[in-house]
Amino acid sequence: MSSFRRIMALTRYHLHKRTCVGIVPLLCAFLFGVFLTALIANTNPACAPMGRVYDPENSYFLILLIVTAPENFERRTTIRETYLNLRPRMINESYQEELIHIPSFNDRGHIKLESIETQRQLLTNYRAWLQKPIKNIKVINFKIKPLFAIGVHGQPKNIRRAIYEEQRVFGDILELEELQDSYANLTSKLLHSMQKIDAKYDFRYLAKLDDDTYVKLDVLAEDLLSYYEKLHQVQQHQKGKGPMELYWGYFRGAATIQKQGAWQEKDYVLCDRYGPYALGGGYVLSKGLVSYIATYADQLTMYNSEDIAVGTWLAPFRNIHRRHDVRFDTAWKPRACQNYHMLLHKRTARHMRDIYAGEMCTHEEDQPSGGGTLPKEYFYDWTQPPSLCCKTTV
Repeated sequence: MSSFRRIMALTRYHLHKRTCVGIVPLLCAFLFGVFLTALIANTNPACAPMGRVYDPENSYFLILLIVTAPENFERRTTIRETYLNLRPRMINESYQEELIHIPSFNDRGHIKLESIETQRQLLTNYRAWLQKPIKNIKVINFKIKPLFAIGVHGQPKNIRRAIYEEQRVFGDILELEELQDSYANLTSKLLHSMQKIDAKYDFRYLAKLDDDTYVKLDVLAEDLLSYYEKLHQVQQHQKGKGPMELYWGYFRGAATIQKQGAWQEKDYVLCDRYGPYALGGGYVLSKGLVSYIATYADQLTMYNSEDIAVGTWLAPFRNIHRRHDVRFDTAWKPRACQNYHMLLHKRTARHMRDIYAGEMCTHEEDQPSGGGTLPKEYFYDWTQPPSLCCKTTV
């Protein structure tokens, strides 16, 4: 009996040893297969999410670069309490096809910009869309990052402490340590901001805004996402044409060179007119253009006016969609109030709160009597030289 038990014990030992030895390679093979599957899944471009979701840290669909002065705390607070609360959403699903135009390329690879007729039709479509009853609203799942750009070099200790405390509470200050914040340094401030953003963040678009510009952020985000998605669809059928970059704003092309005053340009010798540029109250650039400016910042001419500088820097490129949009009221003086305006420049903190509450035009009530005629808004004629670009009023 004892011999039998010894034999059985020895048998169980060998069976146990054999089983454990056999499981180890199987387990290793299984784990290796799981790892390999995960690796392949994460490196296959076809499996990457497209369009609406940007989850990784520091990855955003839209960066809001809001240029502000250190002492403008009230303006920043107002922006945080008003339009930054307008969550991106999609209202009625017909927006993309009715309101977004993606231009084609000509035989030489240049983008064909919108005709006056196309611009007029797009505005007509948008105004009709505003009158539609809301059939559905969907919150759009993509990320927007606001950044208030402030130069902190040379600031008094109390101002620096206030900025650092503001950053601790809100986390939305873009601190430019090497820049002295001043009105004369706006172009340098823009370059420093773009360099810092391009180095740190992954994004699709950047909106440059002044801190006295109100943005209907929900509508802007919906329009921009629809543009991005339609562009992706169109480019699938435009093989070999290369990427299409976006420069979106309210363009001016008839401005003469300033020879005196705060905006004089001693180094602008290219022409007797500035090249077409989007007015500086607010405009949108695609990632490729921001990266270009950030990369070559040290070699670009530092014009006094940052919006003129951007237009000049980007002038040679044939693959830029210069999207002139009358919904951008972004000049030095507001135009007549229209419900279709999307960006509204030269608004005080009180005006921003009024707009957020649904009162669009209270700024006009504050204008002194006899203040002169308001600027007329126009469609841009890209077939004409800059001096004749802006004759067709809306």
